[in-house]
Amino acid sequence: MAQNVIGLDLGSHTIKLVVVNIGLRGSEIVKFETEPVKLDSSGNSSQKEVFEAAKRLIERLGITNEIIHCAVPGEVATVRIVNLPSSASRSIDQVLKFELDEIIPYDIEDSVFDHVEIERANDEIKLLCAVVPIQKVRLFLEGLAPADVYPREVGVAPLVYEEDSSIATACCDEVTALVDIGHLRTNVAILGDPAHTTRTILRGGKDLTSQLAKVGEVSFEKAEEYKTRDGLRGKVGEVLRDALQPLMREIRQTLKGHLAAGGKRATRVLLCGGGSLVIDLERLMADELGVPVQRYGVPLDGVLKTGPAPPAHETAVQAHALARREELQRTRRFNVRRDELAFKGDYEFLKRRVVWGAALVFAVLAAWAFTNYVKYSILTEEADAQIVSLKEQTKELFGKAVTDKATIEEKLKSKDENKAPMPEYDAFDIVVELSRRIPMSVVHDIELLDIKPKRITIKAMVDSEIATEVTPGQAAEEGQSDPAQEVPQLSPTDLIQQKLSEFTECFTAIRIGKVQTVKERKKYQMDIESKCP
Repeated sequence: MAQNVIGLDLGSHTIKLVVVNIGLRGSEIVKFETEPVKLDSSGNSSQKEVFEAAKRLIERLGITNEIIHCAVPGEVATVRIVNLPSSASRSIDQVLKFELDEIIPYDIEDSVFDHVEIERANDEIKLLCAVVPIQKVRLFLEGLAPADVYPREVGVAPLVYEEDSSIATACCDEVTALVDIGHLRTNVAILGDPAHTTRTILRGGKDLTSQLAKVGEVSFEKAEEYKTRDGLRGKVGEVLRDALQPLMREIRQTLKGHLAAGGKRATRVLLCGGGSLVIDLERLMADELGVPVQRYGVPLDGVLKTGPAPPAHETAVQAHALARREELQRTRRFNVRRDELAFKGDYEFLKRRVVWGAALVFAVLAAWAFTNYVKYSILTEEADAQIVSLKEQTKELFGKAVTDKATIEEKLKSKDENKAPMPEYDAFDIVVELSRRIPMSVVHDIELLDIKPKRITIKAMVDSEIATEVTPGQAAEEGQSDPAQEVPQLSPTDLIQQKLSEFTECFTAIRIGKVQTVKERKKYQMDIESKCP
């Protein structure tokens, strides 16, 4: 069953929200929304302003029960690679707790951590771990609570890019550095390499605007307008190029540090984020870093978005990656909302679900009752029609209308119980009787014998006169009727008719048609009405 998942990017300049519909056949972006954060005259925003902007966005969209994923800023997390023996696989959390306590700059008891397994080789488990002070996570959740935002999971900003399969597809199996330039910070993630280098640099688009405002002696708002309009062109571009040098230096150091840690050289850079919208920035970065740089954005064509401003594809990357986390197995994504801060659900949300569930059950029961009532009405009409038909048939069969099942069965039984299962005389018995009853004194040649139910037809030739008499002894020896009872004065056809009419068990009427003389013999046809077979 498909479900909507929200990725909420809590930027210091703009709140970005992406709704992804995740189903069995994949995922689809259905909505992208933004909400500006109030800035002071220097372009700074407090955490309070960020949470208030998130509240405005959530209220405007009417979001209540959807699954939400957020991320804490990368600078509050410590990310490390830890190697453990494979024997520790059954108690990783306990063993990892002691290992991390030795390498993080604060007490592990006051922290929350999560891990993702990178690989297993040579009886060793390689884990990528993220540790965040628990107080940071608590303040983060408390700031979102007034906006009725209760994220099911909280990730770590630089690590969420690895959790988005669409970014992995864009990397094309190359080692790629993704650079997401925001307002106050820049996230760098090296993708496609087991070294897993990630970093949050506390420099972003605000530093460029502030430098431009200082050199041009204009307000921050006006400098932002110049930066958006001119980019790296003209005099504005000269100022921005100088302002970008510290950020370029930090990115170069990150790429070199990745190589020093045993990683592979990044062969290209994907550039995204609101700070990346500066015109010609990708060309400058390609010159500074010595690798190809291309802009990367989420495909938002046809995606629902309110407001006059067109969606900036590059700004939706982190929010989209957060929403797509739901596609991954739980063991493949980071979540620092754990232990005492684990998501327990909202009571009001559960109550609303119960009410909706009860309403749904009632609707199903009502539909079931109505369906059964309709079926009962149809069956009642059919039953009435069957009773009318039964009365008509029983009246025709028994002489009076009967509807009682037992009475009908009794009448049918009494009517049929004396009927033999097999006929008393069959066609073979008729032939035998014909042979026995035709007198031996008659020379009789049958040309056609047609035995049908209730009717027998005989076509035969006989002599004109009875040739000889048959004595009682001869008749007894040959199993024929007694010839002493024969009347010799009768013609052969009349004699045959007389003898056959005595077979009253079957024959009810015998008729002889016209007798024809053929030379010295007589040809006739006899039609017999019979109760057999």
